[in-house]
Amino acid sequence: MKSRFAVLCVLYLSLVGCMDKPNLEIKIGINPWPGYEFLYLAEKKGFFKKVGLNIKLLQLVSLADSQRAYVNGKTDGLASTIIEAVQAEALGGKPLQVVMVPDYSNGGDVILTSRSNMAMADLKGKVIGAEVSSLGIFVLERALRKAGLSLAHVTLVNVEQAQGEAALLDGRIDAFVTYPPVSISVLKHEKFHKVFGSDEIPKEIVDTVSLSKEVIAANPGIVKKLRKAWQLALDYVEAHPDEAYQLMATREGITAEEFKNVLTDLVILNAKEQEALFSDGTSLAKSAVSVCQTLVHVKAINVDCSGYAKLIYRDEN
Repeated sequence: MKSRFAVLCVLYLSLVGCMDKPNLEIKIGINPWPGYEFLYLAEKKGFFKKVGLNIKLLQLVSLADSQRAYVNGKTDGLASTIIEAVQAEALGGKPLQVVMVPDYSNGGDVILTSRSNMAMADLKGKVIGAEVSSLGIFVLERALRKAGLSLAHVTLVNVEQAQGEAALLDGRIDAFVTYPPVSISVLKHEKFHKVFGSDEIPKEIVDTVSLSKEVIAANPGIVKKLRKAWQLALDYVEAHPDEAYQLMATREGITAEEFKNVLTDLVILNAKEQEALFSDGTSLAKSAVSVCQTLVHVKAINVDCSGYAKLIYRDEN
C-alpha cells in the first residue's frame, strides 16, 4: 500500500508540475527605430500575453548592441535589419531564422554630412563614421558603389549611433551613417544635410525579427502568435492614433509629429503581408544571400553564402 501510495504521489506531483510549468520568458534585443515601436506597443498593451507569449523586449542602444547581445547569448532573438541577422551566426551566435519583417526602410536610413552642396562622390578621401560591424557598413558600401566609389576611397571610422552627433559636431568625421531618432536630432543643426537615403536602394534595407532555432522548435506556434500580436498593435494604432503615436514617439525621444513623419520613410507590413512574404520566401531568401555576398565582399564576415536562403523561416502551408 505504501509503495502504491508513493507512486500515486509521484504521478500527482508530476501532473501538477506539468500543469504549473511556467511559460518561459523569451528575450528579444531591440534598439531605437520607429518601425520597432509597434513591438513596444504590443508589450505595453499586453498583446504578447494576450496571444500566449511571454516575451520581454530588452532595450539596447544600437543595432550593433542588439547583435552583440544575441551573439553573447544574452537574448533569444533580436529585432534588427537583415544585415545583423545574416552576421549573427557567423560571429558566433546560435543558429537563427528571420520570422518577421516589420518594415522596409524607404528613406529612413541616411548618410549625413557636415558640408553643404555635397554629393556622395564628393566624399572621396573623407572620414566617414559608421557602425562597421552592423548596418552602417552595408549602407555605406551600397551608397559608395552607386556613386562609382568603394570603401577603399574613404577613411572608415567605427562610430556607434550614440556618439555620431558629437563626432560630426566636433569635426572628427565628415559624414555619418545613421537613422531615426539620431538622424532627426542631427538634422536639427542647420549645417548638416542628407547626401544619401535608403530610398535609393529600395527594399534592400529589410527590418526583421529573428529568433534562435532552439526557441522556435521549443515553442510551437510562436511565429504565428508573434505576428498576431504585431497586428493587434497595428490595429490599436488605427483605433487610438493620438495615444499610440504619443506613446511610441515618447519612447523614441521625438515628438508625435516627428514620429509620424518618419513613418513616411518606412513601409510597414501588416500580418497578411507578412504571411504572403513568408509563405513564398523567395524574395527574402534572395535578399539574405545578396546581403551575405556584400558583407563577404567588404570582409565583414567570411562564409559561404549559398546556404543563407535557409535563414528565412518558411511558413507551413
